[in-house]
Amino acid sequence: MTDPGFLLSRVGAAVRAGFKDVLAGWGIRPQQYLILMILDARGGASQQELCTAARINSGNMVELLDGLEALRYAQRARDPHDRRRYVVTITPAGRSALADLRQAVGEYNERVLSPLTGREQRQLAATLGKLFATTAEGRGR
Repeated sequence: MTDPGFLLSRVGAAVRAGFKDVLAGWGIRPQQYLILMILDARGGASQQELCTAARINSGNMVELLDGLEALRYAQRARDPHDRRRYVVTITPAGRSALADLRQAVGEYNERVLSPLTGREQRQLAATLGKLFATTAEGRGR
């Protein structure tokens, strides 16, 4: 089979399923992994800032944050400078889980990409990035 769209679809489905399996070991979903990475990088963010950074709508964000709070990976608190908004931060347990997750995801990526040489892996990443930039999500819509 040489149809690129079909192959991308099938490989994408397999990689997504495996990625979700890795994250399930910590009880989280891919979007929650993204939220933890954003919180770790920023130190904290309002729910709206998280929505913008992760490109997740506010209704879904509440559910995702509820799950992270239940796992004690993140916490919401009133912003001391603006009592109308909440600031979300990653907890020490969340930071520890994220370190373990990054290692597990790195190992998963190595397994998935193992048929490719290092050069091919870099080329694939560049090509996928170029394709992603043309999608609605990649353009920030």
